[in-house]
Amino acid sequence: MIPLHITELSVDGFRNLHGVKLAPSPGGNVLLGDNGHGKTSVLEAIDYAASLRSFRGATRTQLIGHEAKSADILMRVGGPSPSREYRLRLGRVTREITLDGKRPERAVEYFSGAACVVFHPGDLDLVRGPPELRRRLLDRILVRAVDGYGEALKSYGKALRARNALLREKHPNAKAIQAYDFPVARYGSALTRARTVLAHDLVPAARRALDEVALSPDAIELKYQPRASGDQVAFTAALAEGLARDLARRSTSLGPHGDDLAITWSGLPARVVASQGQTRALALALRLAELHVLEARTRAIPVLLLDDVSSELDRERTARLFKLVAALGAQVFVTTTDPAIAAMLPGARRFTVADGAVSPAGAG
Repeated sequence: MIPLHITELSVDGFRNLHGVKLAPSPGGNVLLGDNGHGKTSVLEAIDYAASLRSFRGATRTQLIGHEAKSADILMRVGGPSPSREYRLRLGRVTREITLDGKRPERAVEYFSGAACVVFHPGDLDLVRGPPELRRRLLDRILVRAVDGYGEALKSYGKALRARNALLREKHPNAKAIQAYDFPVARYGSALTRARTVLAHDLVPAARRALDEVALSPDAIELKYQPRASGDQVAFTAALAEGLARDLARRSTSLGPHGDDLAITWSGLPARVVASQGQTRALALALRLAELHVLEARTRAIPVLLLDDVSSELDRERTARLFKLVAALGAQVFVTTTDPAIAAMLPGARRFTVADGAVSPAGAG
């Protein structure tokens, strides 16, 4: 497998970052600095360019610096294909995106060429948090790995919002509502089928990852729990049968927008029985499973972004993780306040982050 690697990164006006120009190592990269100076924002800018979402849940306008008119990101990525250029300008009103100087036509074309996997402190909620976060994990993988999934996800959301708007009207029109049953079922069943297959594929990948971070690999189970059938005809019929219920609730009750990825640990819900340390390891295993599945499906190794890893993992698991990354040949970016963490990545390129500026700090 050939790793994806960022060869050039320029960021200006994104959060507190200004005038950032990096030539990262194709291997390890460590961002050192005190908290609040912009280390995480560098990772966020990379992942935003790759995914068009903030892993911190920020809106577009929240990503623009207080004194900036726009946030600009230029990222060049090498890998199995010729180098790709991702260029974004986030304005207060609009967002401009180009891939190799052109507006991307297909979601998978854009997302697969710069796949990143992010592990950050908020990932504990993958295990303990609401189903929305686990659905987002599945969707994040599928938009990169399955041609047409991103378009189906967008079309489902559009049809669902339209149906729900009609359900919320003062005097709902049943015929108008049912006109949206077909697109909701068509795109919703496609999402359900793809997510179900992916959840099945994630089990061996997560077990492999658990073994890599020194937890019992057989203890974890992942099961996709859909609210509607993956069969379009059955889904359409269920929507028709549930119309009275939806009218009472004023929202669509069936569909992949309410599905969950159940995580069990030794046969019990992980969110209930897993300790803090086990929860961290499980969250990391899910992210490594994301990496392994993307590697298998796209035939390229994603870039790995590790935010504040020293606060999330003990030294032994951090060392195991870095050893795994080195064995994969993945490009990795690590943020930390601890110089000793940098020493655990031999040969890594070090950068100092202070007041939104990034400068080289010498090789490890």
